[in-house]
Amino acid sequence: MIFAALLLVAVPQERAGPVCDAVWRDEGRGREVPVRIRMPAGTAKAPVILFSHGLGGSTDAGTIWAKAWAEAGFIVIHIQHPGSDTPAVRANGFRASMGAEQLVARVGDVRFVIDRVAAHQRQDACDLGRADADHIGMSGHSFGAHTTQAVAGQRYGSYGAAFADPRIKAAIAFSPSPGQNSDSDAFGAIRIPFFSLTGSLDAVPQLTATTPEDRQRPFRAMPAGGKYLLVFDGANHAAFGGQHYAPRGPAPDDHVEPIVIRLTTLFWRWTLMGDASAKVALDKGDPDLGPQDRFEKK
Repeated sequence: MIFAALLLVAVPQERAGPVCDAVWRDEGRGREVPVRIRMPAGTAKAPVILFSHGLGGSTDAGTIWAKAWAEAGFIVIHIQHPGSDTPAVRANGFRASMGAEQLVARVGDVRFVIDRVAAHQRQDACDLGRADADHIGMSGHSFGAHTTQAVAGQRYGSYGAAFADPRIKAAIAFSPSPGQNSDSDAFGAIRIPFFSLTGSLDAVPQLTATTPEDRQRPFRAMPAGGKYLLVFDGANHAAFGGQHYAPRGPAPDDHVEPIVIRLTTLFWRWTLMGDASAKVALDKGDPDLGPQDRFEKK
């Protein structure tokens, strides 16, 4: 009962503000980037969370998580990545849309969106003048998790950590992926707080040889300090996309969804709002975790 009360105190729920869809043009790359902005209630400054969809996704990806985060006081921006989004996969297929060049393009999209956020412009009813550009978090599912790892500091052989963006202060990866070089080389430079979420059935064998166990490797190889891993027993890849509709299996269920919302919101409140009580609650895990679920921290 004491823990439950602390959890409720640490995750206040507010009414969310407006939602705005837009297409932002990156003139430097000649690239149009669709976005969906979710504002929290009120007029005060608010930290920003970016969400990157998986292969074949859109700005609909991450809706469940983003709604909860906006209600908790964060500005959330869904980024749609041309070349690996829904239109690209429909036109070219999955495998043609998942190459290294698409990861590079996605990293460019993230940097471009952060630049737009820092410009504090209004987008229709969404006033980005409220954005606290000193407190930005990055998140994503599947290919979006890979994108998140890249901008958080994952190394890629000769690229080194060239994709890292120091403006990102914390990250959440839903269904992370291992690196192609050694794990220590790939993830040893990720020093920002990082939360990895996966499941015991989190695999997509039609597209990749990555196993559910592989998805835990980034956490194991990252240096200690603000690192968390949550593994749901029986959860598959689609359980982490943040949508109630999932073509490749069950979407988040009544066990996964509320726990993900509670723990990720605590993580963001600690890392982006400086809420020390949120970290205390986060470090305890969640009272509704099942006996075969695993929550680790280091």
